[in-house]
Amino acid sequence: MQLEKEIIGNHLHQIGNSILNHNALGIIRISAKGTPVYANNTLLRFLNLDSFYDLIETYNINYLFRNNFDTQKYFKHLNQEFKTDFIESEWFNKNGKVVFLKEFVHPVFNSSSDPEYFDCIIEDQTDKKIVEQLIKNCQTRDYQILKALPDILFIVSSEGVLLDCKFNSHSSFFKNPALLIGKKINSVFPKSVTEKLITAIKTTLENNQLSSVEFSVKAENKDIFYEARIVVNHEKEVLMLLRDITLQKEAESQLRKVTEDLKQANASKDKFFSIIAHDLRTPLIGLIGYAEILSEDIDDLELSEIKEYSTNIVDISRQTVKLLSNLLEWSRLQTGKIQYNPADVKIYSLVNNVFQLLKSNAEHKEIELINSTDENHIAYADENMIYSVMNNLTSNAIKFTRVGGRIEISSELSGDEIKVSVKDNGVGIDDENLKNLFELDKSFTTPGTQNEKGSGLGIILCRDFIRKHGGKIWVESKVGEGTTFHFTLPVFHS
Repeated sequence: MQLEKEIIGNHLHQIGNSILNHNALGIIRISAKGTPVYANNTLLRFLNLDSFYDLIETYNINYLFRNNFDTQKYFKHLNQEFKTDFIESEWFNKNGKVVFLKEFVHPVFNSSSDPEYFDCIIEDQTDKKIVEQLIKNCQTRDYQILKALPDILFIVSSEGVLLDCKFNSHSSFFKNPALLIGKKINSVFPKSVTEKLITAIKTTLENNQLSSVEFSVKAENKDIFYEARIVVNHEKEVLMLLRDITLQKEAESQLRKVTEDLKQANASKDKFFSIIAHDLRTPLIGLIGYAEILSEDIDDLELSEIKEYSTNIVDISRQTVKLLSNLLEWSRLQTGKIQYNPADVKIYSLVNNVFQLLKSNAEHKEIELINSTDENHIAYADENMIYSVMNNLTSNAIKFTRVGGRIEISSELSGDEIKVSVKDNGVGIDDENLKNLFELDKSFTTPGTQNEKGSGLGIILCRDFIRKHGGKIWVESKVGEGTTFHFTLPVFHS
């Protein structure tokens, strides 16, 4: 099972074992050809299977079971033939019985435009479907079905009086439902819930159709969620079937997080391939071009031309090395392979080291570098990460500052935080780009004042490194006047 977790983990690494092992969410990876690659224990339980090996064996010998992994529905989902974010489907368990599932599908692309896998996050809807099919039995006062369901049934008058009650289990909110007979709904539920239920009862009686209401109540200092399904019993009575859906709500909350994490994972992957395909390939082609000219035509070139081509090679090489460094650090951070080792970091000394590294870049554009940080400001941070942040922000400032400009880094102590600011008097950033600056899937790159190239990855790396420290990073900018990046770090306490 560990091997399968590693396989799916390549795409779901941000989700973690808490989701893979969630007792209400099934997770399965299916190849584009319809072969199951991974399934968590919850999905196996949905299908009445003992192990992933059991799944593969059943898949190989059972035609109906292979229908579970018909990927045609997923390709239809990609083509937006489904109007919802999920697919409601009927699967077969090991015993050949139908299982009703709700599937949230996420395609996994590699280098091609077609998906290689489909990752599905699945909720079991079988009980819900059974209730929908059999709730009408309750209208004939045949309550035997309740013995197989964890629901509470109330018979309620049109005035909201609880006339009768049938139940098979208790809950933390309904300690003894039988004691509620004869009481009005407003004496049992909070006002906001009462209003929802009374409205649903009136609607049901007027339209003679099933109504459904979800609500939450407090019990034992936590929220308990219920779904109330209401149908007409007699002219002035309704049946109200209550189901505890707390676990389902928790699963939905986890599902929203999973979906967001998957979107971020896909954005990271797309950004990675974009950089490899374009931002890294382009400067390498430029290097080869200049090197070929020098190699083949050096005897015919003027000294000024040789100097120009050599300078271009040096500039492109520096840009490429910076991009490779960012790409390596970012990849290690995404895969959890980068170590976070906080210690005392003197901000003033760190800035001096960065300025020393970038001195030639700044001098080339006659840009003044000013270290205004306080020599006594010591942060509790990972020095390598913050060095990378300072390096990226200062490099960007040089890139977008005109010849003869200035860049100043300052620090300010505020409680248990140190705020560091990197300020330039460069070209600035317009409002539209400013709001997308820290979004990976919307990040952009523009050439510098001397047509310097970039990938936009450095700012994303700064964001992730600062978040790793529990800090914040933000930017203020005005077109034509300059930009200031601010970020916070925890103070070092000796």
